[in-house]
Amino acid sequence: MRVVGVICEYDPFHNGHALHLARARAQAQADYVVCAMSGSFTQRGTPAMLDKWTRARMALMGGADLVVELPFAFCCAQAERFARGGVSLLGALGVVTHLAFGCEPAGLPYLLPAASALECPTPRFREALARALGEGCSYPRAQAEALAPELGGVQALQALSLPNFTLALEYVRALRALAPQVQPLPVAREGAGYHDEALSPLASATAIRLAARQGAWEEVAQAMPDVGTLQSAMSEGRCAQEDAFARLLLYRLRMADAAQLRALYDMPEGLEHRILRAAQEAGTYEELIARVKSKRYTRARIARSFAHALVGFTREVADALPVPSYARVLGLRLEAAPLLRAVRERASVPLVHRAAPFEREGGASLALDVRATDLRGLCCPAGDARRGRLDMRTPPIVLRA
Repeated sequence: MRVVGVICEYDPFHNGHALHLARARAQAQADYVVCAMSGSFTQRGTPAMLDKWTRARMALMGGADLVVELPFAFCCAQAERFARGGVSLLGALGVVTHLAFGCEPAGLPYLLPAASALECPTPRFREALARALGEGCSYPRAQAEALAPELGGVQALQALSLPNFTLALEYVRALRALAPQVQPLPVAREGAGYHDEALSPLASATAIRLAARQGAWEEVAQAMPDVGTLQSAMSEGRCAQEDAFARLLLYRLRMADAAQLRALYDMPEGLEHRILRAAQEAGTYEELIARVKSKRYTRARIARSFAHALVGFTREVADALPVPSYARVLGLRLEAAPLLRAVRERASVPLVHRAAPFEREGGASLALDVRATDLRGLCCPAGDARRGRLDMRTPPIVLRA
């Protein structure tokens, strides 16, 4: 049995995702596709626009056979922890033979050399990294500048600075460390970049979310295999709204003190005071980001710190959760029953179909996911979407055809 794994968010699932899944299946000559998908929050530090069960259904309709949840403790984290969480989760299923991930063609020749260079960093690299950080560069930029001379200079720096390269590199490193039995399968990326706001048949999820909120459904329909699901969720008030998220977040930050923020996972030293001041002065999410963001700290890192504050993800909890300790099924195709049987036989972590009976064993990780889902729901206009403990009420999606 050949099984290709994909680590994803699918917020929402679009044509580029469908193309990636098809190419991954073809390149791996895979019998099945398994997705480790972010839950109620995303790596960008905000609630997912669509709930995780809706996104799991879209993934199954788009070519996946099994969707398991990448817990909040890993999906709302920097590239290294995000990758290690996803790779460990897929590897623990015991059936995944390949990991497919997107990377720009120009970055492909540098993936393996860069991973090797980071495994055995030279004194020159360490000095260059410290120098770049001292000059106020963000960590991803500092690492790229320090690695470039090791790999060939200007061309290498251009490749290392590509939008998808950092995550692709972390996937390769995580595979070597945590799941060496799984083969890396880079898939040349086509279409818009992650943050590109232009609409096209291969538009980014960012562009699709923006256009959907503006009601540009004809344009959105060109970029998605199933625009109806997103359109229905929007009209029914089941999509998370930024204004509602901002109110929750500002309330939480205004109630916090410096010690509470310092205890959060990946909170930059000294930033807690800046955040507390900004929370008193800002009235919107974008204003809050703008008042805290700096050259040294990327927008994504600041946004994740806000999400950690809201959900209560502390450094102590993160240290106790180095990798996912269970695999929670969000959805599966009925025809993939042989895959599920193989996972049950070979998995090194519990396979969880319903969260309620597993609540005690799920511990801090599941508690974070329950809170994240509850908070995401409070960002939706519809009353039924705001009900509590949906994680304990909602069964996996089963696609029968």
